[in-house]
Amino acid sequence: ALALSAPVAASFAFFLVILGCDATPFIARWHERREVEELLQRPLPEAGEPLTEGNRTILPEVNLPVPFVVQAPLGNWDLPYQEACEEAAALMAIRYAFATPFLDTEDADTALRELVRINEEVLQYPIDQTAEQVARLMVTVDSLMRVSLVRSPTLESLKRHLSAGRVIIVPAAGQKLRNPFFHRPGPRYHMLVLRGYTSDGYFITNDPGTKRGENYLYPFDRIMQAMGDWNNGNPEEGEKVALVVEPLSEEERKIQRR
Repeated sequence: ALALSAPVAASFAFFLVILGCDATPFIARWHERREVEELLQRPLPEAGEPLTEGNRTILPEVNLPVPFVVQAPLGNWDLPYQEACEEAAALMAIRYAFATPFLDTEDADTALRELVRINEEVLQYPIDQTAEQVARLMVTVDSLMRVSLVRSPTLESLKRHLSAGRVIIVPAAGQKLRNPFFHRPGPRYHMLVLRGYTSDGYFITNDPGTKRGENYLYPFDRIMQAMGDWNNGNPEEGEKVALVVEPLSEEERKIQRR
């Protein structure tokens, strides 16, 4: 989206007033985008594997090297891409587990469409999937995948998993995320990947709902409040759940490459 400078935004707002339009929503959204732009320019923890094992240690900050893909890799937001956040989140977690980066946008698009195909033709899932269905998709793609469904996760438990090198997929009421880069009003239901956190209260995410989604920062409380499973189209009242994905060992990765 076009980023407007302060003078240009002020001129446009004045033009709206001249036309008799209410400029308040435009001004509010401009300020929101400006704040997020500044937030995303801050330095982040260096991406890398955490130096801890097990579930006991919570590191001050974590940023796992999770490959990013937007749910419309080639920029086409028609179906199935506009509804492919679940497949995109699963794909990022799978590539992280196998330490396999995306070669290019064509590679990402091909892999994403294959997950969509498996959902539709093999598993015969609806266009919106629950967290449990996404877990089953990942195991169907490769039986080596270790995915756990965690119910009522706490902030501390999520940080412990990330500190141990486990990536997390979160289903959410998309509009509660208040991401200014979403097409308004935002998706009713959404999935994104938690790849780490900062020492001052932000989850570092890979959000497939926007091309600006790599290393996107959400406050802890916003993720925890927005978290909600599909719940027949009512994620606002959906169960608080998360998928925890284990990275594979080097030996397991060798088995997959054979």
